[in-house]
Amino acid sequence: MFNTGSDITGSLEDYLETIYRILGRSSVARVRDIAEEMQVTPASVSPAMKRLSEKKLIRYSKRNYIELTEKGLFIARRTMTRHNLLSRFLTEILGISREQAENDACAMEHYLSDSSMERLAAFFEFLAACPELQVLIKTGFGNCLENETEYLFRCSKSICPLMVHDDKDNIGLELLCLIDLEPGSSRKIARINAAQKIRRQLIDSGFIQGARVILIRPGTTDLPFIVRLDGYDQELPAAMAECVLVYPDCEGTGENDNEE
Repeated sequence: MFNTGSDITGSLEDYLETIYRILGRSSVARVRDIAEEMQVTPASVSPAMKRLSEKKLIRYSKRNYIELTEKGLFIARRTMTRHNLLSRFLTEILGISREQAENDACAMEHYLSDSSMERLAAFFEFLAACPELQVLIKTGFGNCLENETEYLFRCSKSICPLMVHDDKDNIGLELLCLIDLEPGSSRKIARINAAQKIRRQLIDSGFIQGARVILIRPGTTDLPFIVRLDGYDQELPAAMAECVLVYPDCEGTGENDNEE
């Protein structure tokens, strides 16, 4: 786990996040690609790349392709995960327009604490496991459920991952463990069933409810699993991979979804 450091400004995190997005869909990232993505001039990108290179967050020399270092990748992925969760909360829960949500998420992502990040991730896991609550949110709580308070309390005690992360009996028979997938299988993450330290590491690495993960190579006790997330391959020790619970089919339809 890296220390992000207080000297990494929000502006530099934005550049790392942009490089992360570009490299997730393309084999190279150049100054002009970053400028186009961020809608700024190439002349303003180059000084930022120099600062990131000095901080050993990227590998960059003028007119060459830009690569993220291991620490730069960690910060970029962590920032992107915060952005995604905040944007989802603003659009899906608060009903804010997509454009406004993206702008607000960009401003907020740099200041979200680890504990708030963890609870926001847990909220979406909880929400996904309670379809009745989803209906209430979408209808503005206009259609009240019978004995709604008791129902929500029961859900929170039996499903909310912050409360039952060590309770194997409450995982849910409808979910699968990442380590049980066939190579090439693509699934959406349902929840992380782990104690706080491992849970935070996985969340910082992008393992949040709704994110799609592909099992590239199975692992063993000594050999890490390799999974693909956001276009990047990651190694996960077996002890961490077994904490990632996924939905049993690609979109909750009962159909399999394997990569070709």
